[in-house]
Amino acid sequence: MLMVAAILAALPVGLMWLQNVAFSPSNDSSVAHSILGDDDIRGQIATVVAGAGAPVLSQSPAQLREFIEEIARIPAGAALMSDIVSDAHGRVIGSFDELVSISAQEQVNIVRNELVGEERPVTLPVQRVDSMAFLDGWLGWIALGTLVLAALIAVAGVVLRPERGEATFALGMFFAATAVSLVVVGYLVPLLVLPAFSDDVWVGVFPRLAGHHRNITLLLAVACGVVSALIVFGTSSRRDRRQRSTPLNLGRYRDERSWSR
Repeated sequence: MLMVAAILAALPVGLMWLQNVAFSPSNDSSVAHSILGDDDIRGQIATVVAGAGAPVLSQSPAQLREFIEEIARIPAGAALMSDIVSDAHGRVIGSFDELVSISAQEQVNIVRNELVGEERPVTLPVQRVDSMAFLDGWLGWIALGTLVLAALIAVAGVVLRPERGEATFALGMFFAATAVSLVVVGYLVPLLVLPAFSDDVWVGVFPRLAGHHRNITLLLAVACGVVSALIVFGTSSRRDRRQRSTPLNLGRYRDERSWSR
């Protein structure tokens, strides 16, 4: 029962990391740069801005779009679009209800020309994805429910008086299961599973965010794996030493001698 509780308790850790990775919109410039690495997302922003600004700048939309995409590929250019990317991400998961608009000043910053400063805001065609909104609303509750269930099972296991070392071994299994949960739920789910829910262009934010957090995710998983190995092997070695050092029960020895006669 302690083993089951340990494995169940590891799932909420992965779920909360998934919430942090995929369902926490941020206007951080490094996050925006990672998301704009998606060709379709970058292309949509460039197309909308170029379509509005090209007539004013007497340029072809294709030429201006290419210029904007080049700007979006560099960190400094992505920083100019960080608020736009954050709003679009929030719109996809249902936490941002308003339309995603690009103001005149933002258009000036993107195209590097004051002539578009008098233009009206333009709107990105970003839609709420119901499946993502559902996950965003329920991940926390699922994690809490799983944690409560794990706690109840752990209490029942303790009441049954586990043998010495079983609780420590279960703790080691918790860290091992946490490592797996971080990789599977916190990395592979946004990388491979979430994009399969919809064909919307902006669902591409999830694999980009998984890649952005990949190093820290793997580092946390490796750290949990190391802690698990230390606990499990330490517990096993103590058990072995205890068994070798435990003297033979005197009563059992006498019984065996009486039978041998």
